[in-house]
Amino acid sequence: MTRRLTALALLLTLSLPAWATDLRVYPAFAEVRAPVTLQAAGGVATHRQSFSRAAWSLIQPGSLSFTGAPLRRIEVRPTDLDWLSTQEGRPVRVLRAGQAPLDGVLVRALDLLVRLSSGEYLHATREELAFAAPPPLHGVAGGVAVAFEVAGQGRVAGVVSYRTQALTWQPRYELAAASAGARLAALAELRNRGTDTYEARQVELFAGEVRAAPALPTSEFQAGRGTAGLDNAAGGMALPSLPGSAPAVSSLGEVRGLQRYALPGGLKLGRGELLTVPFVQPRLSDFARYARIDSYFDRQERAGRAARHYKFTPDQSLPTGPLTVREDGALIGTVALPAAQAGRPVDLDLGADNELRYVRRVQQLAVEKSAEGKVLSTTFQVTFTLTSTKSRSVRVQVREQLYGRFVVVDGQAAPSQQVTVERRVEVPAGQQARVSFRVKLGAS
Repeated sequence: MTRRLTALALLLTLSLPAWATDLRVYPAFAEVRAPVTLQAAGGVATHRQSFSRAAWSLIQPGSLSFTGAPLRRIEVRPTDLDWLSTQEGRPVRVLRAGQAPLDGVLVRALDLLVRLSSGEYLHATREELAFAAPPPLHGVAGGVAVAFEVAGQGRVAGVVSYRTQALTWQPRYELAAASAGARLAALAELRNRGTDTYEARQVELFAGEVRAAPALPTSEFQAGRGTAGLDNAAGGMALPSLPGSAPAVSSLGEVRGLQRYALPGGLKLGRGELLTVPFVQPRLSDFARYARIDSYFDRQERAGRAARHYKFTPDQSLPTGPLTVREDGALIGTVALPAAQAGRPVDLDLGADNELRYVRRVQQLAVEKSAEGKVLSTTFQVTFTLTSTKSRSVRVQVREQLYGRFVVVDGQAAPSQQVTVERRVEVPAGQQARVSFRVKLGAS
């Protein structure tokens, strides 16, 4: 029995996150990779790995892998009963709310059958059982043991890997605007939602769309069902930190459409922790503030508010993430920065501007008919009257979508039946400005 307990304790200490040396972190999961060196016997080498229930429930099914040697098989089995089986025939106590403790003996570990001192039998739950000796870590809750069997002779080197949803990352941005221009600062947030500590010497971050085909678990223990308290364990324990001397994440270019970054100095991230480090530092060009009105054509009069927009062009590609906008230190809003390509403009909508309103009016000017009296086209005058109560002038872009059998805007025939008319105007502080255009629409 002592030998069995010693082997079990050794198995439980072989937790991959504790000695992982390579982490590839994606927005929704991470790939954990660790080199191993095995000693083969009879042409076969075996690496054993264990996971707690909580850790296993976050591992993507089908992601266990061994590279570097021909794989013979991967065996996965639950370890729930390993320690409990050693307690069969030993005294236990059943603790139930509102009842006196019940002394007895554990008869069967499989279904937790207890023979009470009174001679009666009952089934207990794991949470109700108290033992005479402290159970090992995960001894009662159980876990999952994995054995990688590979072919080889002598010393066999390879890499064990799997994917877990415990580790994720996302970029976070802050756009600081002032009269002199704007600066975009970026941070990388790495979060551990699991119960294990992850430590690695080499860490890479990947951003972009990564599709993963869903794999159905083949048994209940593979799905991690019955695991409780995971959210509570990972929640409420965020430890944000931003070391002043920490080197920034550096770009390694792109891999088939994914952005790749290196996190210098390695990583150690404990249970439920959140680590924030400096991210890439892009330079911006063509920064502009403006207001925009998006409309569609109909004959109705409408009124509304213009939307606040910020526009800039980054000098490097940026993955999507939350972005906070500040103007002279004041918070203007938080939006999602869409995935940005280097050298391509980014346009941000910060919401409605209560200090810049408009009224849209439509006047019918002419109707063209055929000899039979059928309407061929109608000409309209569309006018936007903009009223500003702002302390500064603002540049406004007006966009209206039109559709007709044919479209003529201010005497110019449009190349298609669906057209977006764009007009720009500067609205002085505390004054009004007008934008108008004439449109001829062919009857359908």
